[in-house]
Amino acid sequence: MNPFSKGMVALNLYIHNYIEVLKRNFMLVIMALVLLVVTFFIWAGVPFFLIGSILADFTTNIIIVFVCVSLSGGFLFSLYFVPLNLKVAKNMSSKRGIRTTKSFFYLQSVWIIMSSLIFAVVLILMKGL
Repeated sequence: MNPFSKGMVALNLYIHNYIEVLKRNFMLVIMALVLLVVTFFIWAGVPFFLIGSILADFTTNIIIVFVCVSLSGGFLFSLYFVPLNLKVAKNMSSKRGIRTTKSFFYLQSVWIIMSSLIFAVVLILMKGL
């Protein structure tokens, strides 16, 4: 048996649950997108200007500043999708027989990491311009 097959089945299950929740609760995404546009200065400005400048005062290591800015940007960005992740976590807990909190923390941590990676790519592209 392929060692990755169990992970791929779980990933496929999560993707199908996201699609199912989005079909039933599309307004969650609409509200999140509107809030993202309206509060752009919070989730994009706070990590870049506030956290970046505070960390630059404490350390001269640019990698630490870059990682902290990216993680804080990913964390703030992922907060807008907490209701969506909570609904998916409830569905996953009933289907897989695990606790809702465990499923939610897994989903939220994946969202934070993926958002941080996207935030880091945007920062790198901005630095190059």
